[in-house]
Amino acid sequence: MYPIERKIIIILVAFLTFNFLIAGNAAANAITVSNSTDRAANFTSIQDAVNAASPGDEIIVKPGIYTENIEITIPLTILSESGNPSDTIIQAANTSRNVFGVWANEVNINGLTIRGSSSASGIHFFGAGNCLIKHNNLSNNNCGINLYMFSSGNILIGNNVSESLTGISLSGSLDNDVRENSVSYCNCGISLFDSLNNTLESNIISENGEGISLTGESNGNLLTGNILKFNNQAGISIQGTSNNLIYNNYFNNVVNVKSALIAGENLWNTTRSEGTNIVGGPYLGGNFWGKPDGKIYPRGVRDINLDGIFDSAYYIEGSESIDHLPLKESDSTVVTVSNNPDQIADFSSIQAAVDSSHPGDTILVYPGVYAEKVKIGVEDLAVVSASGSPSDTIIQAVSGPDDIFSVTADGVGINGFCIAGDINSPTSGIHLYEAQECRIENNEFFVSRGSLQNNPGFGICLDLSSKNVLDNNTLSYNNACILLRNSSENMLFNNRVSNSSYGIWLDSSMGNLLDSNTAENNNIGIYLKASSGNSVLNSLALNNTRSCVHLWNSSENMLNNNIASNSSNVCIILYNSTGNELSNNTVSYSSYGIWLDYSSNKNFLNGNRALYNNVGIYLKTSNECTLNNNTALNNSKHGVCLRDSIQNKLIDNTASYSDISIQTYNASMNTIEGSKASGSNYGMWLDSGSNNNRLIGNEAQNNKFGIYLRNSGNNVLTGNDASLNTLYGICLNSSRSNTLNTNKLVSNSKYGIYVLNSSYNTGYDNYLNNNRNLYYDSKSSANSWNVSKIPGTNIAGGAFLGGNYWASPDGNGFSQKNMDTNYDGICDTVYNMGKGNIDYLPLAGSF
Repeated sequence: MYPIERKIIIILVAFLTFNFLIAGNAAANAITVSNSTDRAANFTSIQDAVNAASPGDEIIVKPGIYTENIEITIPLTILSESGNPSDTIIQAANTSRNVFGVWANEVNINGLTIRGSSSASGIHFFGAGNCLIKHNNLSNNNCGINLYMFSSGNILIGNNVSESLTGISLSGSLDNDVRENSVSYCNCGISLFDSLNNTLESNIISENGEGISLTGESNGNLLTGNILKFNNQAGISIQGTSNNLIYNNYFNNVVNVKSALIAGENLWNTTRSEGTNIVGGPYLGGNFWGKPDGKIYPRGVRDINLDGIFDSAYYIEGSESIDHLPLKESDSTVVTVSNNPDQIADFSSIQAAVDSSHPGDTILVYPGVYAEKVKIGVEDLAVVSASGSPSDTIIQAVSGPDDIFSVTADGVGINGFCIAGDINSPTSGIHLYEAQECRIENNEFFVSRGSLQNNPGFGICLDLSSKNVLDNNTLSYNNACILLRNSSENMLFNNRVSNSSYGIWLDSSMGNLLDSNTAENNNIGIYLKASSGNSVLNSLALNNTRSCVHLWNSSENMLNNNIASNSSNVCIILYNSTGNELSNNTVSYSSYGIWLDYSSNKNFLNGNRALYNNVGIYLKTSNECTLNNNTALNNSKHGVCLRDSIQNKLIDNTASYSDISIQTYNASMNTIEGSKASGSNYGMWLDSGSNNNRLIGNEAQNNKFGIYLRNSGNNVLTGNDASLNTLYGICLNSSRSNTLNTNKLVSNSKYGIYVLNSSYNTGYDNYLNNNRNLYYDSKSSANSWNVSKIPGTNIAGGAFLGGNYWASPDGNGFSQKNMDTNYDGICDTVYNMGKGNIDYLPLAGSF
């Protein structure tokens, strides 16, 4: 709530107290107003009448045009004598002031035209309650009716508001009743800001910018029985509000709902109950959803029991909300089909029923086996099995090159069939061509194993088709169970695909949503080829031989919360695919868990789990990727491996119980930071030309080798903890010009640092506390064990940087027993370890 000045609050409280004390204490009088000499009246101005009135008086305004601004501070009624707003007009004298400013409770304004306050409001309430504003026309105001600052319990009924910036505004106001008003030609029809528990009922809100706007903490409001149509920006706009109940409204706008990312949770339907709904159906439930072009949503959905409620929920376009009981107009026809002579029906074939249908009809198919191929070119036609069960309503393929179902119209629904027989490529069980907003639901697709060996066709195929829904279909034994070609913004939910070359295949298709599907026992489970901007969520991809999820030349897709397992090759593979996000996936029991290959650059992997694979996460010739908070456990060879890959970032990952927890092979300029590598033969291994990498703040504990460098140079190891390893904390093998600083190497069984054939490395400000801190062979030379003495807190807490802290578990390490007489944190004597290895500035002090 926006703050207001203390002075205004004091005035408001004074007025409310005064009104409470005087309300109802005097008998009401009728006071007349007319500015025409032809009509006798008590006053010629409304304000004069208000000033002379007592609480509860009634001011009757005779026909005429009154140019004034009126302030009301006591309870009273102002109404037109004729009851007709067209002949009693109040015009703002000062366009920057409210026509009516209401500061009192129990004010009634009835039957007036109120206009012309271009910078203020027609009627402005300031903390007023229990007022009645009825049957007025308000136009050409900045705001028609404005309920402001704790205005509660007011009723606005039957007003006509138009041509204003905002028609009706509620700001910080609660428990008001806004009903049966007409609001049009405003930037915003009805606006609620920080306003709770209000009722908007049976209003007609049309031809505005936005119909209704709910913003701020406008929670717990009821919107029912309203007609919102032809509003050119949105029927309703919602931002940051929650717990509003919105049902039995009529939406007919190009954009019905505009919902901000921070919109709260609102209810879009009530419990199904008897009662005439807004489109004449016998039950209340959700809302009616239409568009000015005549389309009705959700498209392709049936209403078999004719209760006026669609049988499927509507995922409201433009929002993440769901109307579980969307309303249907009752002007469609149900056509029946049966080829059983014992079942009376309109037609004996599905195609004959389609040929006789009209848009919006439902074709109800009784149980039986129908050997035919069906072409559907009728919009919004629903073809459904009467039983709802695919097991008893079978569409059997017949010979010929056509699809079993060929759909070329928008809004078609196909629901509850078993589609069987030989489907040879390039035909399909259901084929959508240039079709939008169709729904393919609850079907089963099976072709014979014989046709699988003879170039089988596709289960469901979408060509140049968008915004369709494929839900709860079961498909087996096809070339591709579900194929999308050049098809965008489709939604695939709860489908089960198996025993095919491709379970789900997206080819050159953008912006599709795949959620909660299952792909198992295919060659490739889910395949994205040259397809971008898609989301694969909450799905299972199991026992697929080549790969469970495969992205090829596909960018900016999201793979989130999927489980991929038991592939003989790879669970998730990206090939030449950039800018994808893989989050919270679990990959297991395969040769490779996640594999990024061949210029799969700038991908983001977060929170994934790679378990019991040969290699958990593998990057090959893939650059500038970020791996954050991933877990790789019990992978037999590598937990995480980077090969021929540069400029990647591995942050806060955990890799344990492998031969090598984290390895780079000929991989340079990468950063490994904040990660944990444990329980393996090698915690972290930089191998074969892995140069210019940075290892910062990692833990490499309880391995054989904590951190191992072989044939790798110019790397920086800073702030790592390589302790408790059974052989060495850090091992340098044939590696040059590396820098080791601020590392902790404690209780390693053999050596803290082990140097083989490695030269020109620098180690300083490290903490070593092992039985044997350093080993070096005769082939190692020119290694430096300190830098120049410079100010700065060292790893032992001293005031200068220099060399390393050399300790021993028995307390007799060089740094533990040598003096520091000037207390600079540097021992007074150098530490000569032999063969040219000298720490000229060994650190002193307790650690």
